[in-house]
Amino acid sequence: MKLYFSPGACSLASHIALIEEGIEHEAVRVDLSKHETENGDDFYAISPRGYVPAIETDDIGLLTENPAVLTYIADRGDAAPSGVDRYKMLEWIGFIGTEIHGGYHPLFGGDTDDRQAKAKDSLAEKYRLTETLMDGGDFLVGDRPTVADNYLFVTLLWADKFGIELPDALTTFRARNKGRPAVKQAMEAEGLI
Repeated sequence: MKLYFSPGACSLASHIALIEEGIEHEAVRVDLSKHETENGDDFYAISPRGYVPAIETDDIGLLTENPAVLTYIADRGDAAPSGVDRYKMLEWIGFIGTEIHGGYHPLFGGDTDDRQAKAKDSLAEKYRLTETLMDGGDFLVGDRPTVADNYLFVTLLWADKFGIELPDALTTFRARNKGRPAVKQAMEAEGLI
């Protein structure tokens, strides 16, 4: 399997999952400003969407979009919960992708100061809701991390970068996840630590 990633982007969630699940993979860095791989290949020729994560698989070819990529990786290892918890994991991936990840666009895109301030306020509100929905749990679903936890963790790194106010439970969640061996390994591989 081949993972196309950009350091610190949402593809970090997939990178963590691949390592955590012990799935053999090649990680290929993508410069999203140039849409080139570290080897100088045109990333649009590989993935017409032009963004990460993207994974090349032996069985289905190229796969993009966090919900599909994260679920695919989880299904190939031990991280996918079953029954009701599987649907809860998918619910979290959807919420994180639309309500949290999507809320960062004005911040990543260098929008006006007013729109950036509104985005930060909105994200702080979504993080407060996340804390409420976690209902005191250490992880989003069950008693161990899933790919959804990886995705939330990545957005919490962004929150730190942009100075977004977080509830104490999510600051603790971020710190706890930073200590996981697969998280450390993925962050080191991406040059983040």
